[in-house]
Amino acid sequence: EINKVIGFVEYRRAQAELRIENEIRERVQSAYSIASHMYSRHRDELSENQLKGLVVELLRPIRWSNNRGYYFAGGVENGVIDLYADDPYFEGKYSHSPEVQGIRAVMDDIIGIIRDKGAGVHRYVWTKPESVGRVYPKMSFVKYFKPFDWYIGAGIYLDDFEESLQRDVLERIRNIRFGRDGEIIGFRSDGTIICHRDQRFIGRSIKDFSNEQDFSYGHEMWQKGISAEAQGFVRYVDSTGETEIKSSSKLSYVKAYKDWDWVFVAAMSMDEMELAIERERKTYLRINFENITLFITLFIIAVSLMLLFAYFYSLRIRQGISLFTNFFRKAADEKIHIDNKNLAFSEFEDLGYLANQMVDDRIQKEMLIRRDELRLDTLLQLGMMEDRCFQEKYDFVLERIVQITRSEGGYLALINDAQSHLNLYSYFEQNPNSTLHQKRIQGISNPLEQAGLPGAAVLKGDAIVENSCRIDAEQGYPYSSTIYRHLDVPIFNAGKVVVVAGVYNNSNDYDNSDSRQITMLVEGLWLHVLKMCAEEEMAKLERQIIAVSEEERSTIGRDLHDDLGSHLSGVELLCMVLQKKLEKDTPDKAEELDAIRNLIREAIEITRRLAQGLYPVHVVEHGLESACEELKIEVENLFDLKCNLDVDLQGAQIDGPTAIHLYYIIREAVFNAARHGRPQKIEIQLLSEQKRLKLRVEDDGCGFSEKTTQYGIGLHTMKYRAKAVGANLVVDSKLETGTQITLQKEM
Repeated sequence: EINKVIGFVEYRRAQAELRIENEIRERVQSAYSIASHMYSRHRDELSENQLKGLVVELLRPIRWSNNRGYYFAGGVENGVIDLYADDPYFEGKYSHSPEVQGIRAVMDDIIGIIRDKGAGVHRYVWTKPESVGRVYPKMSFVKYFKPFDWYIGAGIYLDDFEESLQRDVLERIRNIRFGRDGEIIGFRSDGTIICHRDQRFIGRSIKDFSNEQDFSYGHEMWQKGISAEAQGFVRYVDSTGETEIKSSSKLSYVKAYKDWDWVFVAAMSMDEMELAIERERKTYLRINFENITLFITLFIIAVSLMLLFAYFYSLRIRQGISLFTNFFRKAADEKIHIDNKNLAFSEFEDLGYLANQMVDDRIQKEMLIRRDELRLDTLLQLGMMEDRCFQEKYDFVLERIVQITRSEGGYLALINDAQSHLNLYSYFEQNPNSTLHQKRIQGISNPLEQAGLPGAAVLKGDAIVENSCRIDAEQGYPYSSTIYRHLDVPIFNAGKVVVVAGVYNNSNDYDNSDSRQITMLVEGLWLHVLKMCAEEEMAKLERQIIAVSEEERSTIGRDLHDDLGSHLSGVELLCMVLQKKLEKDTPDKAEELDAIRNLIREAIEITRRLAQGLYPVHVVEHGLESACEELKIEVENLFDLKCNLDVDLQGAQIDGPTAIHLYYIIREAVFNAARHGRPQKIEIQLLSEQKRLKLRVEDDGCGFSEKTTQYGIGLHTMKYRAKAVGANLVVDSKLETGTQITLQKEM
């Protein structure tokens, strides 16, 4: 419970800082738009110094966040501070001059950010004009304006936000309940209570809490909170009478939150817990006893029945088994033939003949099964050799063909489309006098009439089986040994011979089964080759389509974000300045202008969302994690649901194109879930573990049936993007339980 409270506090702080950063980023972008507009409009009429003065006077009166937010600007190369709206004393001075000694380090950091990245966020401590001598945490965002060689920035003091944030956090924590009487107490390091479910205790000291036994458990909690470990358990007896039990044993856990100098305590009663544990222990013992008793009873019954059946069946089969056990063990298990001369009874001679025939048939069938198994194993392994080159696949299939047909060697040759030339692509020969294998590739294309045995098979258009011949090595191309038997099989595709395979010198005659095995293997190889070529072409087309799509989306997104968005922001700021002027003279017109400003702000927000959907600028500028954070906030605001984000890349380097593809996959998955699944919660998890990137997007919505639902263009695009980055994407959805999309990629 304490970890949940501290996690909640850190989450709210992170959300607040993210909102502050987005606000000052938008303010700087608006100032940038004003400067760009003034420069493009008056650059032919006014000098650069006049233009700078015009922009400075436009930005100087603009304030926000209760007049705490303001603009500042200055030169990057010359170091002159041209605008400092909060303290005009610094304007016109150089950042390295003695008069600005106190802000020199901050100005140097800002100029460094501009030179390195062109824009960025800077955190530092700064004084307030009304609080001389004290510094406060502050956040600023700066951006480079090239026409003036300026940095334009805006800053906000963070402590102003933390006060309201702390009040809101304490109000939420005070209402937390768990267990029967569990509660959360919060106090400062000096002991002052700041959070208690009873408002009467707020403002008192935790060190004053004690029980009737004079045990100051409040002082013990305070010591645990300010100790070096800043955490620990405190057990005590609560006799305050606030619970149903007058004197209740309680257990509390204390943990400090040092960032705000706070300490939290979670406490609950032990009495009810101990009673529940005792009840569960008794129930567990009773169930165990019943289960063990039932198991022993059933086991005894089962064993008795098995023994009874075994006894009766053993009486019936003992006589027959005793007569033939030894005979069939030798005839079947050891695969040896029975010598009929050794049979003592003539009645067993026919049985011996049948047993020997059974052994021969079994050996023959096992050989056929083994060949089929080798062929199937070859095709299966061929399907798993997607990362191998075609040469290795041809060599592997040829070796298996030689092994299946029990030959000394073989070849694979390819035929051109014109059916005029043959190219020996793979050759395998096993030396019969050793275990050495010889492989060679004949890369020369030969006319069919001069291509020996494979050329003859192509010209004939059918398999050639020769079991009684003698062909010398000089006449038996492509073999380098004397041929006694050979088998050459052409393979057809679309009415043309595309491959011819051959083997030679089997110890037995070649038959139709050998030809059929070769045909099925080579046809499988050829289909695999066609499939791989088609997949390569498809993958190439998919990458081209995605690349063109990304380029168009990026162009439209950048135009919306940089041109239309900036222009609208500038118009909104000019309207704000005009509204302030009209509020004094004509308030009714100022109200009409405020309505116009609201419409412009809505147009800016719509433009920003469209630009983010088309071109994720934060992925490029600040990385994938920052873009996911912004996506999370956008989804929560648009669809009124809970979106949890867990990103832990552990320093993994993700290149720009991969990050953009991953962002679009996450965005498409989240928006599909929010629009169609009607979920209450969406989980986004992006982790880097053991050189592997894992992505999971899960919702608790209505889901869909994968058997009856056709995938839309969004899911197809996600799969294409996953292929583009070399990842595997899986969609798992069930009705009424939600949808889970997972992606894994090797780093």
